[in-house]
Amino acid sequence: MNELTTFKKLILLFACIIFLVGCAEQKILERISLTTLVGFDLADDDKLAATAVIRQINPDLESKIELQSATALTSRGARSKIDLKTSKTIGSGQLRVVLYGEELAKVGLNENIHILKMNSEISNATYMASVEGDLNELLEYKYENISDLGQHIYQLIKYNVDKQYIISSTLHEINRDKLSFIGSYSMPILEREENNIKISGIAFFNEGKIVGKLPAEESIYILMVKEKTHSGTLELEIPITTLEKSPSDSSEGLPIAIDSINSKRKIKLVDPAVPEFNLTIKIDCRLLEVDSDVSMDNPSIIHKLEKEINKKIESEINRIIDYSHEIDTDIFQFGEYYKAQNRNADIDKNKWDEMFSEMKVNVTVNTTIIRDGVFQ
Repeated sequence: MNELTTFKKLILLFACIIFLVGCAEQKILERISLTTLVGFDLADDDKLAATAVIRQINPDLESKIELQSATALTSRGARSKIDLKTSKTIGSGQLRVVLYGEELAKVGLNENIHILKMNSEISNATYMASVEGDLNELLEYKYENISDLGQHIYQLIKYNVDKQYIISSTLHEINRDKLSFIGSYSMPILEREENNIKISGIAFFNEGKIVGKLPAEESIYILMVKEKTHSGTLELEIPITTLEKSPSDSSEGLPIAIDSINSKRKIKLVDPAVPEFNLTIKIDCRLLEVDSDVSMDNPSIIHKLEKEINKKIESEINRIIDYSHEIDTDIFQFGEYYKAQNRNADIDKNKWDEMFSEMKVNVTVNTTIIRDGVFQ
């Protein structure tokens, strides 16, 4: 009896599987086009210009990359116009990167980001970036060594995010920051340089509009304040006199490089009225490169190097905080820490904007050189 019951259950399960597979929407690869990248920019008469990088798959499973562009009042309208130029259904499931032109970034991205978030086909892991200069020039240029532009830009961003050379800006992360009461977010800036594409900076947005930029090399300082780091490389210049080394030629400083930067940060609200924060960052790193005349066998030299690294990083973080005041955008999300550590605070964006202009941050960095890989 038990064996018969088990057999009936297996038959029922098998029938359900066949039924569900039969009801699933079939998408045959040869009959669809895959969008890997889409770019948006502002066109004439306040219209939206969209350019899609599309991978076409033929019956022999060979792929071909093409660009399709359209202009409309909305992104949905532009998508419909692009559909009229293709012979296959365009799928968004393989979309990996969304780019925004400079002119559109000045007008505002919030509505466009909202539309992307509402599209169930688009992954939350899709990277978002701004483009310096003309978006179409970057996308339509015939690069000699880039066969699949969408895949290349995706790998470019992903590699540098994984190495913590730049900040991460997925659709999920951007939407999370956009929906916070602060309403500010940031994303990398791409730029065409001769026959290649590079990450040139970081763009900062307030209420959807770009308000400031910093060089890409300064991402590491932002990452140190916003989260833990486990990688990254930093080039610094410290005073030569600190190491009791006479300056050679006309050199004013001693260049050093550190990597394998493991950092932890602690942000504590010490005075809600100001508001005033204590920011403490603990760093373990490897000394990667320094002048061959500097003896790394001397503990006092190591200690002096650590002190100078502390001073330099503290100075750079303070400079970026000052810059955030200049552009009037809380790029480090201190408002979220204020709200979390002062639960009785009745605060909204307008009130925080007033408080932010008076905000003080006491930055303390404690660096330990745990090993060296010095090129002698």
